[in-house]
Amino acid sequence: MSINVPFEKAIYLPNDHTNVAILLLHAYTGSSKDMNLLGRRLHKAGYTVLCPNFKGHWTTDIFDILNESPLTWLDEAQAAYDWLTQQDFEKVFVFGLSMGGIMATALMTKSENNIAGGGVFNSPVVTKEKIDVSEAFMTYARHVARASQQLSQFETNKKKIYDAHWKQMENLEAVKESIRPKLEQINIPFYIAQSGQDELIDEDDVFELQDELLNAQIDFHWFPKNTHVITVNRDRVDFENSVMNFLEKYA
Repeated sequence: MSINVPFEKAIYLPNDHTNVAILLLHAYTGSSKDMNLLGRRLHKAGYTVLCPNFKGHWTTDIFDILNESPLTWLDEAQAAYDWLTQQDFEKVFVFGLSMGGIMATALMTKSENNIAGGGVFNSPVVTKEKIDVSEAFMTYARHVARASQQLSQFETNKKKIYDAHWKQMENLEAVKESIRPKLEQINIPFYIAQSGQDELIDEDDVFELQDELLNAQIDFHWFPKNTHVITVNRDRVDFENSVMNFLEKYA
């Protein structure tokens, strides 16, 4: 039976022989495609997988992202989880890459969510300094503009784009700070993957996160030669295997 998934550009991989669903949340400026390889690996292993696409992402206009809010993306993450629970799965696990990990962690801090477990991949949930991905974002914005033949408009609007990005990061910081006092309330299995050559965030911040997860059952994995977007990295096999082992243990 075909299921109508109410999320635009989502990747949904149903499996009729499981009572376990996996929700995978992508990164800032990424898309559901960044979770496709991991999702298909998990689907092949017997799980149902949903990879929603946050509003404003997977687009040819950088202002599509900038006109949205991290609060909207958090609401979308919650809606995706709620939809999976309405499909009567016995267990739902929630994972996120980078910003998606912040959203996944936020869901796990809510007592009304009956999440079986989850985790984060290269995610700045707790950081010593404010997140600064402005250089990478502007490079991405220029790439989007060039691909859509709007480079001159990008140059004209460069300061506007930069300022809007920083406003968005301030809002993301507010989401981070709102969940930080609640981290000790998480008492479910919590998977953490961190790349040793992460080019976007301080890889050592992951230890700050572990210190604040006082009651979680932490499953920590360090990948010394990997980079930020570990879900599509060609050296991702060990990472995928560790996620699989986590699920085999707790699902």
